[in-house]
Amino acid sequence: MGALLPTLQANRLREGLTDYLATTFALTDPDAQGALTDFIGHPVSGMFKGPYARLRLPFAPAQGNWGMHLDWWPEWFTPYGHQAEAFKRLSTKFQPRPLPTLVTTGTGSGKTESFLYPILDHVMRANAAGVTGMKALLIYPMNALANDQEQRLAKLITEDPRLAGVSAGLYTGEQSSGGRTMLSAAGLITDRRLMHDAPPDILLTNYKMLDHLLLRPDRAEMWRQSADSLHYVVLDEFHTYDGAQGTDVAMLLRRLGLTVKAHWTDASAVTEADRARPLGKITPVATSATLGSGEEPTAMLEFAHTVFGDVFPRDTLIGETRRTAEEWLGDRGTELDGVYRPRTRPEVAAAIKEFEQYGNAPGGPSKRSNAELTALALASLFERPGETDIELKRQIRELRRLEPAEQIDLLKRSPVFRELLAHAQHAIPLAALTDLLIPGPERETLRDRDIRRKYIDLLLAALSHLRAEIGRSALNVDVHLWFRELSRIDRAVGAATRYHWADDGAPADHGTTYLPAVFCRHCGRSGWGCRLAPTGHTLDVTDEEIRRYHASGGPRFRALISATAESHLGKAVEGLRWLRVAGSRDHRGDTGSRECRGAGGTGAADPVPVGTGCGRELHPRPVPGVRRGRRHPIPRQRRGHPALGGAVEHVR
Repeated sequence: MGALLPTLQANRLREGLTDYLATTFALTDPDAQGALTDFIGHPVSGMFKGPYARLRLPFAPAQGNWGMHLDWWPEWFTPYGHQAEAFKRLSTKFQPRPLPTLVTTGTGSGKTESFLYPILDHVMRANAAGVTGMKALLIYPMNALANDQEQRLAKLITEDPRLAGVSAGLYTGEQSSGGRTMLSAAGLITDRRLMHDAPPDILLTNYKMLDHLLLRPDRAEMWRQSADSLHYVVLDEFHTYDGAQGTDVAMLLRRLGLTVKAHWTDASAVTEADRARPLGKITPVATSATLGSGEEPTAMLEFAHTVFGDVFPRDTLIGETRRTAEEWLGDRGTELDGVYRPRTRPEVAAAIKEFEQYGNAPGGPSKRSNAELTALALASLFERPGETDIELKRQIRELRRLEPAEQIDLLKRSPVFRELLAHAQHAIPLAALTDLLIPGPERETLRDRDIRRKYIDLLLAALSHLRAEIGRSALNVDVHLWFRELSRIDRAVGAATRYHWADDGAPADHGTTYLPAVFCRHCGRSGWGCRLAPTGHTLDVTDEEIRRYHASGGPRFRALISATAESHLGKAVEGLRWLRVAGSRDHRGDTGSRECRGAGGTGAADPVPVGTGCGRELHPRPVPGVRRGRRHPIPRQRRGHPALGGAVEHVR
């Protein structure tokens, strides 16, 4: 199975959800169904936002003598620049106490290694000096994260003979009795009784179990033995500790500091600064997601100070270090420069229809391999000098034979690709990226615009494939598709069908009344939801609690089904009424139908034909389980006429 190509999958996800919703609602009125499809897929106000794309350059390797701060690291390991900066702050080789550190780097940047390697280095040095007790406490927000780190740490320790004397344990609620008494390739120590009496060098836990350890008097021996040895407390996924959970953790850390201080003795090497800090000699460390582009770190530093109680100056924040575009583009092989000529942007724009036809030929693009799609993208960007008429299939075969490293070297030479990289280093909608890279004419068909968009999808898909083949030395492609909860949809009261998100404030057409959109799950008819006023038979259409009243099964809720077709039959129709939102008098038309008055609403004075019952005329197709000529469940029944896009039963 090939790697996931996000741009292609985002389109399939959007199309799949749209088809699913169309099938789920299956409105029988073509106008209502078409308006709903257009409403959901509207590029600005619809259900979907994006996709957005961003190209991330590889992380920059560390420069200089980074190894001087550590005595231990894996033999195969070369750090990134931000990791080396963290090593310098967290190492105890040249300083008695590691410095508070916040590592805010992206996925795959080695956040764990940034603090774990200095901790292991410190543990080795402390053990060699005869120091016992816990040296580092690693706190995770979820057991799943702790379990994942358990396997990584166990593998790291057991595979390196230099770490043979290091002990590590996992303390979560999943292991209440028994467990492993020795660290092995199978996992860390999990026997609680053993860890209470002889705490491991490194303890992985969550904040709830830390509360348990601090609360129980019979766990005090663990803290007594660790009062002088505990140097690190690490909060992983620091950005998740907000709200009440952040307050709980802040209080918990202060209890940890007080507990450790209570076990200090006259022999403890502590300073006045240690006594003044809430955590004492313990250094706070946190890892978090990256800050937003251009975002000031002040809020993060203040939040860290609030949680840990320690001082976090600006240099405690370590962000990711990446290569520049010039460095990365210049680092390429030149063996193929004389073989392929890069096409100019006008040449690419003129040729993309041919490539689109090939990609959409039988068997593609969903049936084509990732390697073939990548070769197709390269063929659109390059040609052999003197062989402009070479068959496209032959071009693709030749380009497919190249190694992934050779393919990425070719891409780096393309002016179109270089412009793509320049525009997409920050998140950008794919539609905007398409217009920047391959501008279309002023008058353009939707099909031609779709072809340009699919071509950009193809280029980004090729980059995703090369990333999977080459690894972290290639560009990383981030694709985000947002879709909102399908709920609280209003429908305009009128002959023309228009929808509006109730949560988006007042609609642009201020003179039109909007009511909650409902549909009949039995026959597919659609209309509006309202409720009877407290007295009389007037409809209350200004009540903002209609949805809540409907969900609670209130007896005065009414579903009014659009009945435009029935109003033109020229005869009396059972259940047909005329809804005049702004009206003030009853009306009986030629068909013998009556008017439903809407109290307090605004809108056009023209009445709207609605059905208050589901009889034969209002159901042109048979309804399963309902005999011809009889009503199926009437509109006031909540289960028969749910809100259109109620979220609970559809997409959340």
